[in-house]
Amino acid sequence: MKKIFFFLFLIYSFIAFSCSDDVVNNNIITTTKGVFILSEGSMTPGSAKLSYYNSVKDSFYVSIFNPSSFGLFPDGIIKVNDNLYITEQGNYNSPGKIYKTDMNGTIIDQKTIGLNPFSLCNANNKFYVTNGPSGNVSVLNSNLDEVTTIAAGVYPQEIFSFSGKVYVCNTSLYGGPNDSTISVIDANSDAIIKTLKIDRDPSSIAYTNDNKLIAGCPGANGKLFFFETMNYSLSDTLSSPYGFSKDLSVDKLSNNVYFIGYAGDIIKLNLDTKTFTKFISLPASSSYIYGYCFDYLSSQHYLLDAKNFTGNGSFSIYSNSGVKIKSFNTGAAPRRLLIYK
Repeated sequence: MKKIFFFLFLIYSFIAFSCSDDVVNNNIITTTKGVFILSEGSMTPGSAKLSYYNSVKDSFYVSIFNPSSFGLFPDGIIKVNDNLYITEQGNYNSPGKIYKTDMNGTIIDQKTIGLNPFSLCNANNKFYVTNGPSGNVSVLNSNLDEVTTIAAGVYPQEIFSFSGKVYVCNTSLYGGPNDSTISVIDANSDAIIKTLKIDRDPSSIAYTNDNKLIAGCPGANGKLFFFETMNYSLSDTLSSPYGFSKDLSVDKLSNNVYFIGYAGDIIKLNLDTKTFTKFISLPASSSYIYGYCFDYLSSQHYLLDAKNFTGNGSFSIYSNSGVKIKSFNTGAAPRRLLIYK
């Protein structure tokens, strides 16, 4: 349902509005340890936000992206060395952007890329960006110039890299073909070396502490698939009694894996016992948990609540026992979390 809503939401937004590069007066700060929050925004260019929580000073800044504002729907963010890289989808079925900023959110460079570029990762000193409508992945060099494209599945969205390999979640086209695969790309040759078949619309990928690839597929009967990384053979399949939505997060200090369940609760999976537990319940009936991450260093859970996707969302911090500690208002539709260690 959310995917259908967002697709129609994109079409309306792209028809009704154009991108904005107006100079804005956001907070110019110096970041240390903390968390970056990327909000997609509502239908208006400039409504998307890059927020920052300073965990040392316990202070929150709603908007630090400067000196201009985002256009439409920034959706991907990663940290490489001492810079942030952010993808922005742009107008429907049109090229988007990639931004390079310093760690304080100040733009250093920006370039037009792909076709509604969604998510990104970095491997072998290159950037890999998914382009849903064109069914491919853009490969960019360190200067953010496109050097090649790699054909993927029907509608590639989430992307993840580990140990010289890039993993692409291929999803379905609204009203069109379906997909239920993960493309595995070798970052040296930029060639697809394996296609993993799982359930429809894989929405999250991670690596377990014993170096297995784990992929989740959404739905009330959502499943988790585990693959050996030597030969990509399927080693296990687990059905979640709480369904699956997205955002797998691995605790590096235990054998627990967390994710957003189908109803918006945070679910804990113990890989030793293969048991699922509802760990954090949906905060309110009006909540829509749109993003999640577990910070194993601070033993805290971070939740993003998009609520109605038009007004302010929220960033909440929960303890290791699942108790809410505090919450801050964000921009509309907060989606991504990036922990700055």
